[in-house]
Amino acid sequence: MFGHRMHGDKLSGLTRDEILQGLEKVNAYLAGKNVQGEICIYDEACLCLAFAGRVSTKDVDAVFEPAAIIRKAAFEVAHEMGWNWNWLNDDVKGFVSETGESAKNVMTLPEFSNLKVYTAAPEYLLAMKCLAAREGDEEEPSTDLADTAMLCRELKISTSDEIERVISKFYRDTDIPERTGFFIAEVLNQLNKA
Repeated sequence: MFGHRMHGDKLSGLTRDEILQGLEKVNAYLAGKNVQGEICIYDEACLCLAFAGRVSTKDVDAVFEPAAIIRKAAFEVAHEMGWNWNWLNDDVKGFVSETGESAKNVMTLPEFSNLKVYTAAPEYLLAMKCLAAREGDEEEPSTDLADTAMLCRELKISTSDEIERVISKFYRDTDIPERTGFFIAEVLNQLNKA
């Protein structure tokens, strides 16, 4: 289970404060090597940092440079903190659109001497989550539906046309899968219940 730590018999995710502590330690590692780094955080970790509605995340999905050094730093932090070795990973890079670079936000996070931290813009996260449309299962339920509804509320989006416009803004040349249409309908259903 990625990003989880053992506390007695209980598995728990990384909180906002723990993510920031981990990033601070990555920064210290980079400073020790006299290297400047950059990281853009996506998915649940981004929501955890940006919104009060998300308490924790199982891992930090990000795109970072220089990749090899930051990966090594993250491994060292995991060892020191007793976290999963993959707490900071770049698995998300296969889902980042070519226009994704323009979707970076600079968040109000502590400034680090050797690490610039960005998060994906809320609209971009909405597009990514709708395209992924992950359902999950009993063992690991997906949070995409609740997260997407939260993003829609934050962005004051309430129709499928508005959601589809956001998706096409970042993924112009991508065919929207059929499951995304069902997912959007479910998101709107959840918004109407609120």
